[in-house]
Amino acid sequence: MGDEQKPFFRRVMDDMLDQETAKHISEQEAALEAHPEWAEGHYHLAQLYRVQQRPQDAKRELLTALEMKPLLADAHLALGEIYISEGDLDKAREHAQIAAQLGSGRLLDQLGRYNFS
Repeated sequence: MGDEQKPFFRRVMDDMLDQETAKHISEQEAALEAHPEWAEGHYHLAQLYRVQQRPQDAKRELLTALEMKPLLADAHLALGEIYISEGDLDKAREHAQIAAQLGSGRLLDQLGRYNFS
């Protein structure tokens, strides 16, 4: 459904969400300029990029976060979800297994439910 086909209220809400997300991205980028080694900050920026449908930017930030903090389970989950959307089930499974070892088995469970494990 194109923007012109969406109800007025939905178009207004989408615009508001886009503006709010862009504001948060700017704030997060500024915080990372001041603290570039903040792994969780890179994770949060990745999640904002995902809201904006920017998976490659999100993937880059998640990989950066995991370079800095390899045991960041939420980053493994998010990266695994991106790999699923790209059709790279081997990499998705790898990150799902790491996240499960870190106590978050949600993605591994999903992969199993859909016979991707």
